[in-house]
Amino acid sequence: MTRRAVLPGILLASLLGAAACERAKAPAPGTPTSSSSSPPTPAGVTAVATTKPWDDELGAMLATPSLDGGAPVLFVRDTASNADLDVELLNHDDHTSRATLHPGSAVRSCAWRRNASLTLSDGRAMPNSWSLALSPGIATPFGVDGVGELLPRDSAAMVARISRLVSAIPEDSVSAPFRGLPIVVRDAWRFQLADGSTVAVAIAMRSLNVESNPRAQAITLIAEPDPSSSAGQWRTAFSERVAGPEDRVEGMDLLAAFQVHGARPAVALVREGDAGLQVEIVERIAPGVWTVRWSSSALPCAKT
Repeated sequence: MTRRAVLPGILLASLLGAAACERAKAPAPGTPTSSSSSPPTPAGVTAVATTKPWDDELGAMLATPSLDGGAPVLFVRDTASNADLDVELLNHDDHTSRATLHPGSAVRSCAWRRNASLTLSDGRAMPNSWSLALSPGIATPFGVDGVGELLPRDSAAMVARISRLVSAIPEDSVSAPFRGLPIVVRDAWRFQLADGSTVAVAIAMRSLNVESNPRAQAITLIAEPDPSSSAGQWRTAFSERVAGPEDRVEGMDLLAAFQVHGARPAVALVREGDAGLQVEIVERIAPGVWTVRWSSSALPCAKT
């Protein structure tokens, strides 16, 4: 399964031309570091805790294709069970399909994370067009459009908007060495909520091309139109940054966008990390405020 889209070269060229070319001093070599932020939580809204190993409202399992070969990687709540699991398959469409997951062996001796196989409900072999599997009834999907599917004018406007938002994110210790470097929008998507408002999800990259120690930063961004702006501006609702050696830094990919139990909108994101696939569910808790609801990194033995 191919998750990454390639943006039209003219968009990247125009974006790079608009970005500053200032170079910063590289940090000392080491493992990738990360930081994430959301806008302040409005009064009366309770942020969702993300420290629990499992979020029961997300069902009994979650699965996504591996980046190497596309076989399912399964995260399970009940580590003692090997029973088949009825699932709904999601991708970037506005509908789901039914299938059955067959749990297999533990990945790296972690009972929470399994190899698995998948068959459709009619007995056919595993389909190619899925990106996320959840228990039936958990998610109502939104249709997602990639930036490459938009009209050229709309694509250019979206890339330019994302670049401005990334540039405006406050600096921290992770991002300071990349200040002023060109921003490359690797992937971007948009979808509409039930009320008709638009949400954009994007992955942007910055590179520090020091020959002896090339570094990279990947920024995951969720943005919404700013209702207080009369000029049609957008606001950052969530951002997460990962930085480290260039060959070890992977940006997120968007698996699906959906409503959890027909209520709060959410997106499922994935990246390849040192311990294998890491999946995050990021949920909208208020207009302009998204936060990580659950991450597979919270599972016991997730870092083995």
